[in-house]
Amino acid sequence: MSGNIQRFPAESGGALSSDVTVIGNTAYTTVIPVDADGELVEGITAQSEAVIDALVTDLGKVGAGLGDIAHLTIYLCDIANTRAAFNEVYARRFGDVVPVRCAVGVAALARPTMLVELTAIAAVPTR
Repeated sequence: MSGNIQRFPAESGGALSSDVTVIGNTAYTTVIPVDADGELVEGITAQSEAVIDALVTDLGKVGAGLGDIAHLTIYLCDIANTRAAFNEVYARRFGDVVPVRCAVGVAALARPTMLVELTAIAAVPTR
């Protein structure tokens, strides 16, 4: 661990990324749409649900939730065909408290059938 940076989990265990990094009272995380077994789910609606579930799980590790997100970047493959379905899930899951957000259309993501990935910056509630 370096100075004021905390990583969750503290050791990578061979992973290419921590789940969450915290600097001061700010958390940073990037999530992909996998199920509890680490398997990529199929289809934009299922992936939208899974990626928001992963976001809830990661933020929960540092005591934060969806309402604590200050900025969300949404990466969508085939944005013309996936944005509406993602937005439907997003609106239902986030409700009336929404962060600043940016949706980016990309040619591909890390896995061949992955359609969405999220990067969030969130406030960590004081304990």
